[in-house]
Amino acid sequence: MTAEQISEYFGSKNSTVSNKARQIKDMFNLWHFSPEFSTQRMTESNPFNNMVMMDGFIVPLDTIPEDLQEMVKEARAEGRDIEFTTELE
Repeated sequence: MTAEQISEYFGSKNSTVSNKARQIKDMFNLWHFSPEFSTQRMTESNPFNNMVMMDGFIVPLDTIPEDLQEMVKEARAEGRDIEFTTELE
């Protein structure tokens, strides 16, 4: 169903529907793959499951040392996320 069809059905303008949709999205802090509003299948197929932030960059989880991978997995199992910063000498 298109946005135009929804607007037409309710007798409102496209811009009104779009603005309300944005307000709802912002109010509930929705984003793609929001865990609270995702099905189990969506959660399992989330492409971000295999990514981690390191030094401000998104990198594949399997490219970091195994001990750090375990830290990420443990944190995520507890419902937290984790980010790493390396120290440069």
